[in-house]
Amino acid sequence: MTGLPSAGPFDLVIFDHDGVLVDSEIIAMDLCASLLTEHGVPTTVDEAIDGYLGGSLDAVMDAIEATGDVIDRQAFDTRFHDELFDGFRRELNPIPGIRALLEQLDAAGIPFVIASSGSSQRVNLGITTTNLVEFFPDHVITTRDHVERGKPFPDLFLLAAQRAGIPPARCLVIEDSPHGIEAAHRAGMLVVALSHRTPAARLSAADWIVTDAADILPLILVP
Repeated sequence: MTGLPSAGPFDLVIFDHDGVLVDSEIIAMDLCASLLTEHGVPTTVDEAIDGYLGGSLDAVMDAIEATGDVIDRQAFDTRFHDELFDGFRRELNPIPGIRALLEQLDAAGIPFVIASSGSSQRVNLGITTTNLVEFFPDHVITTRDHVERGKPFPDLFLLAAQRAGIPPARCLVIEDSPHGIEAAHRAGMLVVALSHRTPAARLSAADWIVTDAADILPLILVP
């Protein structure tokens, strides 16, 4: 665990979904690279991770179009999500240690929510497939469907805090991507980066970096 010596207390913990609650990023980035290559934009998995991890599919398409390439967004979106959701159903697992963390937060009476650049369908499938859905009723899930701009814009985090009635400065975000860290900071929130699939060096802008979900609770509970 690296970063500042102490955190907390916080009134709300905001979890990203992909790569924080569920181990989906490797599935998504492998598929993203494969489909982009198929559509005439040769992309490796490492390049997809470097460029697109944590961002919305709209952000991916914007980046592709900025280079002069043109892809049918609707067709790409439909194909991507169809194949991604099949992958979720076959092989998606929760991030190691995350269920224990949610149980501990619940027992401590610390509220927590989700703010994800993914669609509501994607998030609901993810937490249902991994048996985490019991922790997240619909009203605590904020997704790309609820805002005009996804990460790295702060809109998702600001809306999640507003819906919970908690000032942004009293929120702690758990993220795994540079886009998410930027969005949280732009929202005026502190960030713990969980380096599970994402190399810690790419998460250096976070306030704290942990490699194990078990290291998050002590940061939240520090008086």
